[in-house]
Amino acid sequence: MPLKVTKIDEYITAIQTPDYPFTSNSYLITLKNKEEKINILVDPIPQEFFKDLVLSLKDLIGGVENIDIIFLNHQDPDVSSSVAPLMDMSKNTILITSEDTWRLVRFYGLNRERFQPIEYFPNRRVILKTDDTLEFIHTPFCHFRGAWMLYIPERKALFSGDLLGGLSSREVNGIYANEDSWEGIKLFHEIYMPSKEALKLAIDKIGRLTPLPELILPQHGDIIRKNLILDFLSRLNDLDVGLDYIKKYESQHQIYLFAFNEILQNLKNSYQNRDKLMQKLKELNSSPFFPELIHFENGVAIEFRIPPESALELLFEKFKEDATLEEKENLRIDIIKTLRKYNLDIPEGILTEKQKTTENPLRRLFKIFQR
Repeated sequence: MPLKVTKIDEYITAIQTPDYPFTSNSYLITLKNKEEKINILVDPIPQEFFKDLVLSLKDLIGGVENIDIIFLNHQDPDVSSSVAPLMDMSKNTILITSEDTWRLVRFYGLNRERFQPIEYFPNRRVILKTDDTLEFIHTPFCHFRGAWMLYIPERKALFSGDLLGGLSSREVNGIYANEDSWEGIKLFHEIYMPSKEALKLAIDKIGRLTPLPELILPQHGDIIRKNLILDFLSRLNDLDVGLDYIKKYESQHQIYLFAFNEILQNLKNSYQNRDKLMQKLKELNSSPFFPELIHFENGVAIEFRIPPESALELLFEKFKEDATLEEKENLRIDIIKTLRKYNLDIPEGILTEKQKTTENPLRRLFKIFQR
C-alpha cells in the first residue's frame, strides 16, 4: 500500500505508513521567505517503505536531493533506518540529533562530518535563514535517554517523537485526534514510557513553551490540535506508566492472577464451545504491534503485562462480544463477586458497564484501557 500524504498547513506535510492502527509518521517541513527555502524531514519512516518515501518526496519537493535537514527524535529503527540511504542520495543533507542518538545510528554507516549535535547549539536553539526558529526540547527517557523534541514557535508546531504517540483508536477517518484517540495513547504510554517521573518532566517542559503549541505531531498515531493538547497532557500527567504501574500492582500481582484464573475457570465451566473459548483467549493478544498483554500457558494466565484491572476489563470485553444480556450480566457479577472475595479493586469499566449499540471492533478492543 502507498504512503498516506496529507497537507497539514502551508508549511507541514504528514507522510504516514499504512500500518493501521499503529502508523509511523514522518513530517516534511518547508520553511521559506522571499530569498530562502529550507526543507526539513522529521523522523523518516522505516526503510521498509523507502521506495515509496522517495517517490513521495519527488512529488512534494522535487526529490530527495532537496532535503536540507533530517531531524531524529531518537534512535529506534522505525525512525532511523532510512537515514543512511536518504543521505547517500542527498549529499548536502545534514543530520540533526542528539549525541546519545548518534552513538547508535552511526552504525548505519553515517558520515560524522554531516552530523550536527543538538547539544552544540547555544541555548538549544537555531535561527534559520528563513527567520524561523528551531527549538530543541530534551525529554530524557521518553522513551529514550537522548530523546529531543523539535519545536517551531513561529508555527506553534511541536514534533514530539514517541511522546503523545499511540495507536489510532478513533473510529472516524482522518489523521487528527479526537476524544477516542486517548485510548490508543494511554496504552502506548503504559507499555513504552519507563516511569511517571520521566513523563511528568516532559509534560512540564511542554507546558513551559512560549507560545504554547497548537499542534502536536507525534511519531505514531494521531495529530493533536488545540483544546485536546491540554486535556491529553493533563491525563498523561496522572497516568501510571512503566515501572510505576508495575510497582503499583506488584504486591497484589499473585492475588490478582489467582482471582483472574478463578474467573477464567468459571468461564470454562459454563462455556459450551471450548475451541471458541480458546480462540477468544488467543484474540486477547492479537495485536501484531505489541507484546503479549496477558501471558497464557495451557489456557492459564501466568503473567500480566498490563495493569491487572485492565486485564480484567479486557477479558470482560472479549467474552461479552457475542453473549446474551443474561450471560453478560452473569459474567459481570462473577467478576465482581470474585474480586470482592479477595478484597481487590473492581475496575470501573466493569462496575459501571453499560449496554452498547453496534461498535467498531477496534474501538471495543481499546475501550478497556479507558479509565
